[in-house]
Amino acid sequence: MKIVYLNPVGALGGAERSLLDMMASVRQAMPGADLSLIVATPGPLIEEAEKIGARVRVLPMPANLVKVGDSGWRSGISPKSKLRVLESLPSAGLATWGYLRKLRGTFADLRPDLIHSNGIKFHFLAGLAARRTWPVIWHIRDFLSLRPLVSRLLRWTARRTQGGIAISRAVERDVRSALGPFPVEMIYNAVDTQLFSPGLGDGKELDELASLPPTEHDTLRIGLVATFARWKGHELFIQAASQFVRAFPDSRVRFYIIGGPIYSTAGSQYSESELRTKIGELGLANKLGLISFQQNPADIYRALDVVVHASTQPEPFGRTIVEAMACGKPVIVAEAGGAKELFTPEHDAVGFPSGNVSALAGRIKRLAEAPSFRTHLAANARQTAVARFDRARFGPQILAAYRRFLQLSR
Repeated sequence: MKIVYLNPVGALGGAERSLLDMMASVRQAMPGADLSLIVATPGPLIEEAEKIGARVRVLPMPANLVKVGDSGWRSGISPKSKLRVLESLPSAGLATWGYLRKLRGTFADLRPDLIHSNGIKFHFLAGLAARRTWPVIWHIRDFLSLRPLVSRLLRWTARRTQGGIAISRAVERDVRSALGPFPVEMIYNAVDTQLFSPGLGDGKELDELASLPPTEHDTLRIGLVATFARWKGHELFIQAASQFVRAFPDSRVRFYIIGGPIYSTAGSQYSESELRTKIGELGLANKLGLISFQQNPADIYRALDVVVHASTQPEPFGRTIVEAMACGKPVIVAEAGGAKELFTPEHDAVGFPSGNVSALAGRIKRLAEAPSFRTHLAANARQTAVARFDRARFGPQILAAYRRFLQLSR
């Protein structure tokens, strides 16, 4: 089977790591599969895909097409931001036409049995560029109902697509609501539970990476691991840390934000300077440090004592939750969207109402004061990750979905 995967960026965010897990799992389940990957920008994803045995082609996307998006069109956004989105559409439309020709030519060279898109821009583009003999599947990692412009475009191209794979029950329900009678299957993401596994961590290295002064050996380290997307809860985490530090100024607790801005869509991310300004304004300069994106996040999880997931919008899945659980770490989870499906409260993680600063600060206090409870959560978290999210089951599930979608295309 010749499978062509599409991804809009060469950076390594959660969607890209999940793509790599999927490709590796498909390769393991079907060693003879011919895997290709088309990416629109350079980056570390290319090298990692080549290690799996995929042939990679970089098909540069025009800058005005890369930057266009509907982040400026969501509720609460100013009319000026919405106007900028509208003004960007004509030039993006012209760029799209030219890019479609290049994409169609690349498909003709590769002669795929199946095209698997891993990003919204490529969902749209693949649906338009593919011939009828090139079945297209979308891997849907977003709540489409929260993206009104995207939903309209995808409804228009959905009839040229064989179906979609949703990454959680919450996303599956949302897809059915947004796209109507569209074939969709739910397959949870998976992680490599041998790579993400318990092990010794180095808290001092976290301090060095964050440029924080040395601290006591028994300091509790609490971290948020996320790209700088504005809905990932960075401000919420900073505010909760501030509440905790004000209430317990002598506590031996340090906070960390680990990640960076990896996407190019205008208005969608924090800058590092914005976050540093907020940290300084709340007097957390020596209590909360920023660490840039790390190639091996497993080392980061092992060095943390508690991992926080703080997304302020419903999370489609929540890969960092599962990665941290696989590393045997207690996790605090914003209970909304697919994230709610990943854990059993009080058994293998604890939850809090999404967007509630005081509730998050309260969960931090509880775990900081209860080492035995942290141990209980950590042990169960590892068991859950191995039982539910190990990638050994991923390849067979994906291949079974391919076969069902290909049957629909005949």
